[in-house]
Parts: sequence; C-alpha cells; structure tokens
Amino acid sequence: MANNAKNAVVGKPLASGGLLIAPLGTLLPTDETTAPAAAFLSPGYLTDSGVTRSEKKDSETKKAWGGDALIVIQKDYAASAKFGFAEYLSSVAAKSIYGDSNVTTTAATSTTGTKMKVAGSANPSPHRSWIIDMLSGLARIRVVFPDAQITDLDDVVYKDDDISARGVGLTLFPDSSGNYFYEYTNDGVFSA
Repeated sequence: MANNAKNAVVGKPLASGGLLIAPLGTLLPTDETTAPAAAFLSPGYLTDSGVTRSEKKDSETKKAWGGDALIVIQKDYAASAKFGFAEYLSSVAAKSIYGDSNVTTTAATSTTGTKMKVAGSANPSPHRSWIIDMLSGLARIRVVFPDAQITDLDDVVYKDDDISARGVGLTLFPDSSGNYFYEYTNDGVFSA
C-alpha cells in the first residue's frame, strides 16, 4: 500500500468543545458522530498542550537454554491521559476533580457573579466517562474512556502572565469487555 498523507491527522478540538464528561454508566457513543447523551457536559477550554493519551505494556521475554527467545509474557498494562483544564472557574472541571459534593455553585444575581466553593480534600476523584472529539480537515476522531479517574494533579500556578490551569492525569480502567478506551475515526473521504 502506498504512502498517503491524508492519513496524517492533527488533534483539533470540535468548536462545540473537545472534551465531555459524564457520570460513570452514562450511555456511550459507539461511533465518531453520534451526539453524546445529554449527561455529557463540557468543562470548557483545555490548555494549549492538548490531550496526551498513553499506554504502557510491561513484558518479559522467556528464553531457552542457549538464549533463543521462546515467548514474551505481558506482565502489566496501563492506560492514562493527561491535559489541563484552562477554564479555572468551570464547575464541571472542579467537580471532576473534587467530586460533586465538594463543589457548590451559587447562581449570579444582580449584585454578584456566579460563585463557586471548592472543598479540597484527600478523597479520591470520582470515576467518570469521558469523550474527546476532534477534527482534522474533513476527518473526525473520537476517543471514549468508559471509566477514568483523575489520579494526578499538577501544581496550580497563580501569576499575572499566564492562565491558572488545573492540570490533571487520568487513569483509565477497563470496561465490562476489558477495554480501556475506544477510538472511532472517519477519514472524511467519500467514494466516487
């Protein structure tokens, strides 16, 4: 098969939002274009570092007498993702980190804006379902994490020449089929 530059992609988020978050167990899309369930909410913009998805396999090669490789045993597998919530005041982002019960919002009034109270605690972040929606020219890319939990937090820096972002790392967990994520693509090239 010949090389095809049209198979190369960039991960540009959809204008409607590149990341969506829903409670664990929400009905998941099974293709790249079906509208997600209403429970999926956008936390707003992410930082310009985008989203990094990682997979790690730890394996060991067993050898025969004399050194010939016989078999490779996979000992471990881990999947994760990393990104930064650029909208520091997003309650969707805060609740995904601290849990619904630790984030309280009060609607804006004629004398004050929307208020948010975050109670930082040592409690683990909630498990959620996540969708990443991207475009690359005419191509569509959707990555679905059926079960992921924020397990790493970056430092939050408050300074006058950059945004204060909530950088997070997700640990992905297998669903009932043993899959950690699903990736759906459409190259956007139609047949004649």
